[in-house]
Amino acid sequence: MDVMAQKDLLYGKLNEGILVERLGAFRRNLKRNRALIDAHGGLKRIVPALNGTTALVIGAGPSLERNFDLLRKYQHRQELTYIAVDMALRPLMKRGIEPRYVFSCESVPVDFFGGLDTSHAHLVAFSCASHINLRKWRGEVSFYNWMIDRPEYRELWEEAGTALGFVATGSLVITQAVAFALGCGIRGLVLVGNDLGFTDRFYAGGSAAGRSAGRAVDRLAPVETGEISRARRAMQYRIDRGGRSYYTNAQFLAGKMWLEDLFRKSRVPIYDCSDPGCSEKYVAKMELRNFMYSMDGRNRRKRRKE
Repeated sequence: MDVMAQKDLLYGKLNEGILVERLGAFRRNLKRNRALIDAHGGLKRIVPALNGTTALVIGAGPSLERNFDLLRKYQHRQELTYIAVDMALRPLMKRGIEPRYVFSCESVPVDFFGGLDTSHAHLVAFSCASHINLRKWRGEVSFYNWMIDRPEYRELWEEAGTALGFVATGSLVITQAVAFALGCGIRGLVLVGNDLGFTDRFYAGGSAAGRSAGRAVDRLAPVETGEISRARRAMQYRIDRGGRSYYTNAQFLAGKMWLEDLFRKSRVPIYDCSDPGCSEKYVAKMELRNFMYSMDGRNRRKRRKE
């Protein structure tokens, strides 16, 4: 099967899967979210804040763990905007890192926010996201719809309000965060923890997924054993990169392909600090420390010229 046919098949299966599994939940969540949507509104008020900045979109892949110190050090730089996915928020905040924006589209209850002080962050939430998750958020909220024009969805968007704004999606929350950032006039995009592949673990330690797995831990089945078993069950496809082999599942692979299609058309510089992340055909592969140091160098040269 050629790449285009494989891509179309993956996208088709995922879209149909969402409709079959989640459409009822979307309707129920939207009904419960109406009061919050009316109170907080959509994307229009936050778009200008990203203009001219470099957006760091932070996923929850295991490679995030090696960048905690750098993310904490540079988090207050005015030229940077941190945008995290919901799964990454807990491990980030545990290390003293507070992203400015957090994206969430999860339609089932997952304890992303319970026990966290989210009062200083801004949640960017799918209009049909889980109401239970949203109730645990303590900061500002902006809602959005998906940029999918099908009759089943159109009914939802009309109910939520088309004025909220629309964000393109490749089935993963990271794709929605990236699509939003690219539509805000940013100067550059940096991907951190956007692994979309794995060796023995899906997510960074301390994430909501890890906490859930930890509840089933005992002496004979430690967390590490559970994570390895889960990863092995998801080994549907192999990615060879830099002499190493990684594995991924259909959803991650479709998200990877979707992002690469998006990046192929983008005029914004894109740097990927993830492992394995997106292909070097579409992004500049770089360690986060090298990006941050190069940014410091550019700023020093600019000050000397002034």
